[in-house]
Amino acid sequence: MNHRKLFRPLLLAAAVAAIAGAAVAAPQAQPSDAQPQEHSRHARIDVNGDGVIDRTEAAANPRLAAKFDELDKNRDGKIDASERPDKGRHGRGGHGIQPLIEADKDQDGRISRTEAGQVLWLEKIFAEVDGNRDGYVVRSELRSYHEKLRPQREAERAKRFDEHFAQADLNHDGKLSRLEVSEKMPQLSESFAFMDEDRDGFLTRDDLRHSRH
Repeated sequence: MNHRKLFRPLLLAAAVAAIAGAAVAAPQAQPSDAQPQEHSRHARIDVNGDGVIDRTEAAANPRLAAKFDELDKNRDGKIDASERPDKGRHGRGGHGIQPLIEADKDQDGRISRTEAGQVLWLEKIFAEVDGNRDGYVVRSELRSYHEKLRPQREAERAKRFDEHFAQADLNHDGKLSRLEVSEKMPQLSESFAFMDEDRDGFLTRDDLRHSRH
C-alpha cells in the first residue's frame, strides 16, 4: 500500500477542522490590498461582533444569504472564519486548506518545519502544534491544537459581543432600543421585530445571542 497517498487525505481532513483555531493564535501576516476590504466587509456583516455570521446578519448581504446553507458546512446556523467564502485564499498568509496542500511537497501526509515555511501561520506556531516534538505536524496534532484553542476563541467572541453591545447601548440601560439599533447596528434594523420576540420594544443580550441559533 502506498502510505504516502494514505496519509495525505488524513492531513487534509484535519486541516479543515484546525484552520480557524490556528488563525486565532497565529501572528498575522502583513495584509494584502484585498485583505483590509475583506475584513471590513465581514465586520460590517458581523454586526454583534461575535466572530461568526448568523442567518439574520447574512440577510443583509443577498449573495451571502443565498449561499448560507452551502457555506454552513457543520450546520450550526452560523458561518465562522473557516467557512467564509475567502477561506481558500492562497499564499503564505492564507488560512485556507490550499496552502497546506501545497506545503506538503513530498506528499507524505505531514508537514515538516521546512515545509511549514510555506504557510505563515503554521510557521509561526509550529512548535506549539508539534505536540510530540518530532519535527512534523500531523492530523492529530492539528486537531488537538484546534481543541485547545476552543475556550480561548469562545472567550474572545464573548468579549467582542459584549464590547459591541456596550457601544450600541447609548443610555447604558442594558438593552437596545430601535433607535440605538438603527444608529449603531443598522443592519439589524429590519430584523428588529423578529428578534424582539417578547414585543417589549428592546433587544437584550439574550435576544441577540438567541438569534444565532
